[in-house]
Amino acid sequence: MVWTIELLVALLISGLAILAVAWPLLRKGPTPVWVEDDELLDLLHRKEQVLLAIKDLEFDYRVGKLSEEDYRIYDQQLRRQAIALLAQIEKVAPESAQLDASLEREILRRRKVRDGVGAAVDGSEGEIAHSSRTSTSAESEQERPRLYCTQCGHPLDPHHRFCAMCGAPVESTPAMKSA
Repeated sequence: MVWTIELLVALLISGLAILAVAWPLLRKGPTPVWVEDDELLDLLHRKEQVLLAIKDLEFDYRVGKLSEEDYRIYDQQLRRQAIALLAQIEKVAPESAQLDASLEREILRRRKVRDGVGAAVDGSEGEIAHSSRTSTSAESEQERPRLYCTQCGHPLDPHHRFCAMCGAPVESTPAMKSA
């Protein structure tokens, strides 16, 4: 009799386990699937592949595996592909470029407040100093030629040492040294 009760408990537990496993299969209706924008993900993945190919090509050229003529041909092709992919990404997600710009502005604003641009602790004077400084810096930016990263094409500020987008070191040019 004791073994009968044990057998019934074991069967009950086994039945519940089987039901828990089979329940999703027995439900009617489609299974919820979280699908992100496949086109955007595909474009971003392809962009990363092209950027890696450019880096690999540059490495192969530097170690002597490619002639300068072959390097220039392949480099131009890959860079055209990267530019085309960036244009497609901007068409698919145009708000991302604006989001990046607003994020960069906010980071710059917080850095200036943290670095003691304004005397107020709450940042109110820092905001005033920042807004007056941005108007003069915007005027001076129009006078200076715009700088871009040689790796990914992202716009650069003259005081940056590394690209904010890809992290590549910024090559100093005479125009940058004078700025």
